[in-house]
Amino acid sequence: MKEEKKQIVINPLDKDYKLGIVELRWIRLLLMIVAIPVLVLILRTLKSIFIPLIFAVFLSFVFAPLNQFLRKKGLPIWVVIIVNLLVIAVLMTASILILSEAASSLIVGFPRYQKDLIMRMQHWVQCIEEQAVKMNLALSNYTQLDVSQLLAPGGFSISKTITNVMATTMDIIWNFILIMIFLMFIVSSDNKLVDRLKRVLSPKEQKRTVKTILNIQDQIQRYLLTKTVISLATAVVGMALMLMFGVDFVLVCGIILFVLNFIPNIGSIIASAVPILICFLQSGLDLRTIFFALLITSTQMLFGNILEPKIQGERLNLSPIMVLVSLIFWGWVWGIVGMILAVPITSALNIIMIQIDEKNVFSAVISG
Repeated sequence: MKEEKKQIVINPLDKDYKLGIVELRWIRLLLMIVAIPVLVLILRTLKSIFIPLIFAVFLSFVFAPLNQFLRKKGLPIWVVIIVNLLVIAVLMTASILILSEAASSLIVGFPRYQKDLIMRMQHWVQCIEEQAVKMNLALSNYTQLDVSQLLAPGGFSISKTITNVMATTMDIIWNFILIMIFLMFIVSSDNKLVDRLKRVLSPKEQKRTVKTILNIQDQIQRYLLTKTVISLATAVVGMALMLMFGVDFVLVCGIILFVLNFIPNIGSIIASAVPILICFLQSGLDLRTIFFALLITSTQMLFGNILEPKIQGERLNLSPIMVLVSLIFWGWVWGIVGMILAVPITSALNIIMIQIDEKNVFSAVISG
């Protein structure tokens, strides 16, 4: 006679079963508490690798429509890769030419502003000392400030600035090379992804995974498109205001306005400080400078702190407070680049968590 197989029946109301579930949840919580600091440490330590990799992944999402169009035309994958690299190379070359023109104008005009700044700071120190004397305070007993040395070649000099800029440029070029390499591998393996998913996932899991990838791709494309348009608009309006008020270094400030506006919330405010400072050095604290400062600050806040959060928050389904928290966190982990990548990374994590569990705590907290 064949032995009857005993079927084990689990009673959800059983006390031992409930205790086991509770213990399992505590173990998962403890593992997360240990894993998160380790993951953050890895991200900070290996940021020179992770940052180009993340940029390459986002670029692959941006190029996805173009790549799909080229593949439908029957072009081989190596042609698609070359087209991607050529587009990036053209954009990079144009950026370098614009930056070179901006840097040359800055190098020519900066020494004059350096002298003006020294004179103004000396005047401020003198005024403070005069007020201190009237109040029977010996300012020299507390501090001795030689403004001319502060901005002199021994302190701050344009040569040191150029050296730092060159070092930063070399670092950018190296990261650009890494991004190109990562992008080549991502694009070349993109058409093999479906076959790999079929081997390891069930049809239901395949559908969910593909849906997650497409959602992330769509969100990143929308975010970058909206962000680029808004940043370009703020830069154009800012440059127009500078031309109207006769403020120098229009191209330099335009680039700063465009780039820093990719940092959510605070980027637009920081960007407006540069043209205001230049206007102040040109004409001092007069009505012209005050009116210019009010106009450009209002414009930056309108685009960066009112229109953009409303548009991006609705599209990305992220609450404004979590955008700020992610900005602080990723800025701490990866610096300025982390601030630029904060929103798309958080949005991608939110989409992944929703696909895993629609009622997870993470998505409930960060969703708008």
